[in-house]
Amino acid sequence: MNTLRGLGACAVLAGAAYAVTKVATLDQVVLAITITIVAVSLVTYGASVRRRRMDRRAANGRIRSRRVTSG
Repeated sequence: MNTLRGLGACAVLAGAAYAVTKVATLDQVVLAITITIVAVSLVTYGASVRRRRMDRRAANGRIRSRRVTSG
């Protein structure tokens, strides 16, 4: 980890600690963060499954073209 990345991580942690002290309803903040993490994880998993299927089709020689051809 380079120096700037380390400083950035420290700044994010310090900002999060400051924000937690200023928020009155910490439970709602934690809930929102949890929901966001779960949603991003599901989207990433879905994209991974889609990519894996496309790779298997390409390896088998059955890649599907995305453009419509006439005829």
